[in-house]
Amino acid sequence: MKRFLGITLLLALSMLGASCGAGSNSSTTPSSQSPAVFVTGEDAPLASVVGFDVTINSITLNGNNGSPQVLSAATTVDFARLLGLRSPLAFSAVPADTYNSATFSLSNPVISYVDMSTTPPTMSTINGQFSPTTGSATQTTVKVNFPSPMVVGTNGLAGLRMEFDIRQSVAVDGNGQVTGMVNPTIYANAVKASDSNGQVTDLVGGLVSVNAAANSFVIQGPYGRQLTIDVNSSTQFNSGWNINDLATPAFIGVQGSFQADGSLMASNVEVITTSQAFLSGRVLAVNPTSGPVQQITLWVGETSADLVSDVDTIQTIDVSAVTQYDMCFFDNLFTNALFNNSTVIVGQRIFIGGSYSSNVFTPQMISLRFQGVYGTLTQGSVNIVSGNVGSFQLQNNALIGYSLGGGPLTLGTGNGTLFINTTGLSALQSSGSTPLVAGGLLFVNPTTNTPVMAAAVVAVPPQSQ
Repeated sequence: MKRFLGITLLLALSMLGASCGAGSNSSTTPSSQSPAVFVTGEDAPLASVVGFDVTINSITLNGNNGSPQVLSAATTVDFARLLGLRSPLAFSAVPADTYNSATFSLSNPVISYVDMSTTPPTMSTINGQFSPTTGSATQTTVKVNFPSPMVVGTNGLAGLRMEFDIRQSVAVDGNGQVTGMVNPTIYANAVKASDSNGQVTDLVGGLVSVNAAANSFVIQGPYGRQLTIDVNSSTQFNSGWNINDLATPAFIGVQGSFQADGSLMASNVEVITTSQAFLSGRVLAVNPTSGPVQQITLWVGETSADLVSDVDTIQTIDVSAVTQYDMCFFDNLFTNALFNNSTVIVGQRIFIGGSYSSNVFTPQMISLRFQGVYGTLTQGSVNIVSGNVGSFQLQNNALIGYSLGGGPLTLGTGNGTLFINTTGLSALQSSGSTPLVAGGLLFVNPTTNTPVMAAAVVAVPPQSQ
């Protein structure tokens, strides 16, 4: 069994290296293009918090010669969903300048958290209040200085990466219960489109139109924006698809990097489903607990338009008739061996596509999605086989920690794993109990029937450096 687990992780990691963890194509800046800044968002989580919605009213850059806004339309973002993921928030033309900080105007925090002590799990929602020291109860501003200046040259493209640290921002009482008080802690830094931490790793949207002759298509992305996606000979499609086959309806996943005109150059394109409806979120319970799953209890974080009333609720879905099981950004002969109706487990992030008629959702497929985990490195747990091929353990106290009975999560790494703010697996051997964020696919350890992650990305968060 131990040998089987090692083979499973190596197989998954080899595929992740060619898909979820892949680097992006290079972006170019035409000489006639105005200088611009793109904005991406991600998070550091708090145990039990599955939803943290906050409205960003504006993001203002503070430069030597002016203070342009790079986001001016109020945008509500669920940062809890963005653990280990990076989503596009905004794109805006700005004057060429050197910018040293950004000011974020925030309002209306809403915290959703799961009580795993009940059967089935239940969810509570709190309308948060900002700390009186940061502003009013419902609105505040936060100024964040960059570690190094953001230099935007004439015809240049720069990026602003923001991380909302929920773990530091949301107050808990002595028993670890969420109080509703929010003292926003945000980290922000300048990045390039080609940087590993400047690329978009989480973008799913409905297909709007296709221009195969121009090697591009348009999707309805998050936050009410339509985005143009360009592809080239280096873009990897999931098995059986290419630009000429795309047609509506379809839900598309994209990874890639911003270009100077605000479009994305895709490194990976996935046709997740051609169904017309979907639910996406985190698995809270499965029934039965072993063998082919018949029902999945899901915290719903995203839906298609016809199921939007299910967002931030817990739904139990009958999946007994589902036979199609896929994985993030690839589909080949190994897929069903790694993810099938007997390997759905608490903590996984999944996408359920299907049809919606007469107020009834009928699931037709399930896709295992890329997700993040946060925890503290277990000292002495690093095992190196060769180079970055090996494993380590994280103490995780969120949903995955629940399914592990409080034990550590094992993560497998490979030579394709991207290490950020650390030089590699060997550097973790002497790191002590360092906080880490990892992103990848969550599988089942066949020996213990508990989660194990094939990690595409391992990062030391900025607050830990």
